[in-house]
Amino acid sequence: MENLNQKRFVLASGLTALIVYFGCFLTMLIVGKTGIVKISNLLFHGMDFTNIIRMNIPIGETLLGMVFSFLFWGGIGYLIAFIYNKTK
Repeated sequence: MENLNQKRFVLASGLTALIVYFGCFLTMLIVGKTGIVKISNLLFHGMDFTNIIRMNIPIGETLLGMVFSFLFWGGIGYLIAFIYNKTK
């Protein structure tokens, strides 16, 4: 087996997180609050998201969330690649 390139894996993990985050952002714009509540309730059975979903999220908070998601999941990607390379 070959080693995983940690930098590429970090980039791939971070970019994947950005794509998922942006997809969620677009879904919120397209389906509105009622649709988001229905989707969330379907994904997380037994929970009611009616009172905790907020739709008026400032653009700065959205951008900060994207940066945090990239860094967080990039860090997870680094750990996965590091552990994989050390344990093979």
